[in-house]
Amino acid sequence: MFASKFNLTLRRAVLAALLAASSSAALADPLQYHVEIDTSQFSGAGFLDFAFLAGNSPAPGATATLSQFSGAFGALDSKEGNVSGSAPGTLVFGNGGGYNDWFQNVTLGGKFAFDIVFGGDFLNTAGNAGTTFGLGLLDQSASTYLGNPNGNLLQFDLLPRNGALPASIAASTYASIASISAVPEASEWMMLTGGLALIGFALRRRRSVAALNA
Repeated sequence: MFASKFNLTLRRAVLAALLAASSSAALADPLQYHVEIDTSQFSGAGFLDFAFLAGNSPAPGATATLSQFSGAFGALDSKEGNVSGSAPGTLVFGNGGGYNDWFQNVTLGGKFAFDIVFGGDFLNTAGNAGTTFGLGLLDQSASTYLGNPNGNLLQFDLLPRNGALPASIAASTYASIASISAVPEASEWMMLTGGLALIGFALRRRRSVAALNA
């Protein structure tokens, strides 16, 4: 009888952990990501080009906030449109301007990384036009793309609500030197930790009972 109750408790604990682990998959898309660029195959000076561009039709408002920078950043070369802050530091992009761009001097040969968080009206407002965040790497002449000769190393496409479809964020990489990983929200970590704690408690209880019956 006790074994039956224990097995039921363990099954419930495992189910709780599985539900917690899959909770992020049930969300439309995460809002925060970690980006890394490996420029070890290059050397000398170069540029990182951050751009946040709305579609041709009026697009619902959107923001991109970049922080936690690492890498050999130099001075700002140029900026245009709705963007403020500093790199390294925090950059905040809006999509209100036609062209929102941050062009940054860097020293190639190492890794660059940052976190990016998206927000704005596009999450809850229907519309036909989205907003795209792109990152390109250029050589010292600012005329040749590195990593991907066709342009961006990576891209995020922010699509607003469309009828019954929720807003979404599509993340893409176009070069082997670029990587994107989603950053779980605190609530997701708490759910997963809670499920694992239940499993641990159930296993400890099972060992205690087995020791008493030995």
